[in-house]
Amino acid sequence: MPSSNSTRPRLPLIVLLVTLFALPVHAQFPFLKPKAEAPTAAAAAEPVDPRTKAEAQLAEARRQQEAGQTKPGPGSDAQGLLVSDRQRILDRLVIAFIEQLSLLDELDELRRSPPEDPRKQALTADFAGPPPYSALRVDAVRDEHEAVKQRLQRLMATERALETLKAGQVEEQRRASEAIRLAEDKLTRTKGQEEVEKGRQTLEMATLRRQLAEANLANIGLSQNRSALEMKGLKTFSTEIEHLLARVLPEQRLSKDELEQQQALLRKELSRLNSEVDAVVAANTRRAAERERLVKVVARADSTAQEARQLQLVEAKLETERIQLMTLTWLQILVQGTSDAWAQRYVGLQSEDAATRQAVITGLSQARAELASRKQIFEELQQAARAEVRDQELRVDVGTSDATSAAYQAELLATMKERLLAYQRVERISSRLQQQLERWLDDFGFQGKSAGSEDWKLVALQLAQTMKGIWNFEMFAVEDSTLIDGKTVTVSYGVTIGKSIGALLLFLIGYWLFALLARRLQRLMVTRFKVDEQVAIVVRRWAMIALGLVLLVFILNLARIPLTAFAFMGGALAIGIGFGTQTIIKNVISGIIILFERKIRVGDIIALGGMTGRVVAVDLRASTVRGFDGVEAVVPNSSFLENQVVNWTYSDTRRRREIRIGIAYGSPVREAAEIIIGCAEDHGQVLKKPPPEVYFEDFGDSALLMVLVYWGELANDSRRIDSDLRFAIEKRLGAAGIAMPFPQRDVHLATSQPLAVRLAPAGESGGSAA
Repeated sequence: MPSSNSTRPRLPLIVLLVTLFALPVHAQFPFLKPKAEAPTAAAAAEPVDPRTKAEAQLAEARRQQEAGQTKPGPGSDAQGLLVSDRQRILDRLVIAFIEQLSLLDELDELRRSPPEDPRKQALTADFAGPPPYSALRVDAVRDEHEAVKQRLQRLMATERALETLKAGQVEEQRRASEAIRLAEDKLTRTKGQEEVEKGRQTLEMATLRRQLAEANLANIGLSQNRSALEMKGLKTFSTEIEHLLARVLPEQRLSKDELEQQQALLRKELSRLNSEVDAVVAANTRRAAERERLVKVVARADSTAQEARQLQLVEAKLETERIQLMTLTWLQILVQGTSDAWAQRYVGLQSEDAATRQAVITGLSQARAELASRKQIFEELQQAARAEVRDQELRVDVGTSDATSAAYQAELLATMKERLLAYQRVERISSRLQQQLERWLDDFGFQGKSAGSEDWKLVALQLAQTMKGIWNFEMFAVEDSTLIDGKTVTVSYGVTIGKSIGALLLFLIGYWLFALLARRLQRLMVTRFKVDEQVAIVVRRWAMIALGLVLLVFILNLARIPLTAFAFMGGALAIGIGFGTQTIIKNVISGIIILFERKIRVGDIIALGGMTGRVVAVDLRASTVRGFDGVEAVVPNSSFLENQVVNWTYSDTRRRREIRIGIAYGSPVREAAEIIIGCAEDHGQVLKKPPPEVYFEDFGDSALLMVLVYWGELANDSRRIDSDLRFAIEKRLGAAGIAMPFPQRDVHLATSQPLAVRLAPAGESGGSAA
């Protein structure tokens, strides 16, 4: 262990963390110091150099450590455990003070010269001149930026871990402080030299644990200060790199020499991969021959278990070599793809033509998509290989008593690790290529000056390319078989989005034109050929259905979409039509019957299901009936055939109406009848033929009942006619002195016997005896 600051080792922070977690519960961090070590007021007023304090504490810890090592052995087991525990705490205390001095050195170094300054100066010097700038140097700046961001992420994770550790240690320190207070109190109450000595040793141990806790907490604080200072410098450096990239990215250029340099490196890498492939193939050939020999040996009856294990190991190595050949082939494809991507990047950075840049973007995008699909396979295979390595490591850790079996398991683990390394190599190179493609595609956006005023053209080309891809996207393909010269020729047709949209637009336009022609035909049938309007509507609708079907078949053939494309839906459609449209078909057929029979027509007044109204529309599926209260009801056509329908205007629009009048007994009945008939004859909406009539209907309880019967057109408001007639009848009968009595009752008293009269005293209920 060094004795001077100049030779102190710089221990990593992980040693401190392991030390903290390795301490037992009784060795955590008390806050309180012993009274003998309490600082005086004068010492507290003077500032203490952290380095000087740490060096003094380190020297004292080393002195106590050496004194404990030279101290004679204890007399009892309990005292021996106490002394060994004290020695362990002193060892950790020395390590903690050494780490504290190391952290102080690192903090001083960071304050004097942050590590970002030399890199910042180098980057500024590379791009101090006028543009254009080297694309390779720009890539180096991007790599530097990625490294800074990853370093910041690690520092933030370390900061969170330190905070969690500090919170836990503070709680442990509180418990240790309570333990020290209990030890001091117990020492003051202890009697006997042996007990006092034991209490003194316990208090000394508590003091050492508190010193260790203070040192560890100080180290955590120094680590946090170092992380904060480093993060501050890295954030500033990252911001400056981002500003630098924003300035130089639009001005980057890839020269021909730089392209040739990259292509030469890639060719060299490809040549090396070819050499590796040849070496693996040669080794695989030798191992295959060895496997054939071992197969014959194992097949013998006198073969041993060791020879069987050798065969299994050879087969495992053959599988490893197969995977290595596969991954080397993938690496060759990746290197070739990288070379093509560099060539496309060169073309895109050198050209100012929007179409050329769009072609470069398309090529790089396709390469990125292919790489993403392959990378998913790499990751799945790598995960499987990693799982095999973990399982084999567990077998090796368990171990066997047989040295040969242990060696076999170790060799098997080594060959499995070679498979994992092969997959990791592919994953590393593919990730690098994916990162490059992402960067280059961002470079060919619309921010750089290289695009200039041509940006809108590039946008238009990109949109056109995207729309073209969507338009030509194949949803599914169908096969159409045709018999030619006795041979069946099968042709495959692709149904794309463009074909489907085009066919739909053509159908809508054609259907709209056919609808115009059908309406013109309906008007001609009604006006020129005197066809009934309802018949003309039926003809127009059936013509539209037929023309729609013909138009659909024509457009599908024009768009080269065979009808067999919809054959797979035949079963589902048949079931759906059978169960879901049976009611619709029933109503449509009923509507056709109604339209042709003309039992119910538009304008008829009907009564159906407790509703009375005028028919305003008769369609194929349902008819519309408007009640006299203005409410319209949609009635399925099948209801007209399945239920009884009253058609008030089917053959005659005249309807008979009745008005009942009561006159007083003793009134002149003939005169009253003539007055009532005169009122009906004078009304203009009462028909003359048949003429109105008055009937003496009955002798009522309170009046003589007369009935006026007249005929009127149903189209007229019958309630208004009845009201007018009642007004006129009431007026004329009143003028003639003929009264219309109200209901009357006659009460008759039997006077043949005297009435019984009884007196009841006041306060009693009626009906009780006096």
